[in-house]
Amino acid sequence: MLPATEVRPVSRGALRSAAGAIIFGSFFIILAARLFRLTSRYSVNIFFWDQWGFNNATLFQKHSLWQMFRWQYGPHRLGLGPLVSELIEPYFHWNSRAESFVACSVVVLAAGFALWLKKRLFGEISIWDAAIPIVYLSATQYESLFITSDLAHGPLPLLLVTLYCLAWTLPEIFVRYVLVLALNFVTINTGFGLFLGFLTPLLLAVDYWVNLRTKPRAQLYFAAALLIACASLASFFYGYTVQPAVSCFSLKFQTPLQYLWYVSLMFANFFEVKGVGPFPILIGCLVILWLLCTLVAAVRNMLNSATQSWIQNAVSATLVGYSFLFSVSTAIGRLCLGLEYAQSSRYTNYLALGIFGAYLHLFSIHPSKLRRVLLAVAIVALLATVPIRAEDRGLMRSFSEIKRSWRSCYLAGGSILECDSAAGYKIGPEPEQVLREKLHYLKRTRNNLYSDSN
Repeated sequence: MLPATEVRPVSRGALRSAAGAIIFGSFFIILAARLFRLTSRYSVNIFFWDQWGFNNATLFQKHSLWQMFRWQYGPHRLGLGPLVSELIEPYFHWNSRAESFVACSVVVLAAGFALWLKKRLFGEISIWDAAIPIVYLSATQYESLFITSDLAHGPLPLLLVTLYCLAWTLPEIFVRYVLVLALNFVTINTGFGLFLGFLTPLLLAVDYWVNLRTKPRAQLYFAAALLIACASLASFFYGYTVQPAVSCFSLKFQTPLQYLWYVSLMFANFFEVKGVGPFPILIGCLVILWLLCTLVAAVRNMLNSATQSWIQNAVSATLVGYSFLFSVSTAIGRLCLGLEYAQSSRYTNYLALGIFGAYLHLFSIHPSKLRRVLLAVAIVALLATVPIRAEDRGLMRSFSEIKRSWRSCYLAGGSILECDSAAGYKIGPEPEQVLREKLHYLKRTRNNLYSDSN
């Protein structure tokens, strides 16, 4: 007789982990597929608005890779964005639809690394991790994907900051510092990843104070890393010129409450609460309060914790602090346009990092009953962001129709002014003569709108 096979019962932990993986995987696949579907439906093969300007770094002018990397457009540099475009875009003849699909892929990749980060910090995938694809794959980020797609403004900073936090989880100090410093330098020069440069020296200092001051060899690594981090931040400003993103910008500050309302409306929009009235401001202020509590608790715990716990709190503090630096600077720079501009889609990627950091911090809360309650509240609030609001769907459709109309008009022989009038919107901010020369160049080289025209 064959020996009986022993059947071992499946543990609750294994079942919870399997359920978490299934739920996470379902949300990830569905939300990623939705982003690609929206891109397929609403992206149009024609450069739009800022794309005519920042593509001077790669397509319309000839520059070295270093010059592309350091190219300044408005208040930030383009960094890794032009390098990725220079590598990929020639194969697609600078097709704007292809670029939008690349932007989507970068965001989806960032969401995958965010899950890996959570697993490295807390050791398992849980049901609650459905929050990660909800935050990272939000349809609210549509502007940075297929309206005015710019890899350097939104998608790449989202990926780079996530990778930067992953680098901090590496156990070997030399490898960790090398990757942290490399990612810090690239991120500083890529869009509004700049703000990470102000946080890295602080993180290095706290790491030294908490973990390294009794280790002679580690002290040398810290000193070198701090010097490199400060030099990286200083290098950003070498050759930098002040270029406000809006013409109405002024150093004359408004009342602090105006800036608070602006930031609150930014976060309200992330949670799909539209408008500039009292209710959106209230919701936004509640989100700000959540993030502030997270930041204070994480910083306090960083200063008095073991190594693993320190990393958990450091990551949460970094993500929330970075998001706050971006949102406050945006309020200072754009308040002059009016509060309604606070709900721009292009801010979503930067706000998502703060929400993700606050979500991660919930796993550090004790007792476990309170932690589960807070996680449940966070998930319910995030689930409300999954449906696409009519306002966002309307803007997707409107800008898609504008670009299709302008492209059809111009390919049919219309002038720039005629096509601006036919579309009801200018295709770009540049003078007519400059835009005409760029359109002639695209026609001569069969790029962009001419790459798929008969």
